[in-house]
Amino acid sequence: MTINQTLAAILDETVKALSDLDSGSLQALEQRIVALAKSSERYERDDAGLILSKKRLLEIVLQNCQVNLDALTRLHARNMRNQWAQ
Repeated sequence: MTINQTLAAILDETVKALSDLDSGSLQALEQRIVALAKSSERYERDDAGLILSKKRLLEIVLQNCQVNLDALTRLHARNMRNQWAQ
């Protein structure tokens, strides 16, 4: 498997792990990325389009996660205020 294919697979698995809220998989993927970054292999620029589209998808998923987390934080804060008011 080439470095581009490996990186594309990791990005796909990251999107799936985020969608499934699978922290164990995310930690394992982090370790794979760290190992990949330490390797002397370089990605092939000619074949970067697929990786860039997967990176963009991951960015969208992360932005949506942040929006959802912010909403949950607001709901939690409101719930805490309502508990103290009672």
